[in-house]
Amino acid sequence: LGHHIANDTVRDWVLPHADKYRQVDENYEPGPYDVNIIGDYNIGGDAWPSRMLLEEMGLRVICQFSGDGTFNEVVMTPLAKMNLIHCYRS
Repeated sequence: LGHHIANDTVRDWVLPHADKYRQVDENYEPGPYDVNIIGDYNIGGDAWPSRMLLEEMGLRVICQFSGDGTFNEVVMTPLAKMNLIHCYRS
């Protein structure tokens, strides 16, 4: 239940205010291949190879939520062109 509450909190209270919280590097420019990896806690490190594979394919992962994601990455999620769901159980 805790992760559902946390995800609902991010959806309802963080993402609507993402522009206010986001700290973007002055060199950052949104690109057509920006993606998010969402849904994996990365407890066993299983999201790392997926991220490396996506980056080798030419995609830029701007957020890996929630296992290795920082708060700033989470507020970057609205800038991505696509959300990729990655879940070990799925």
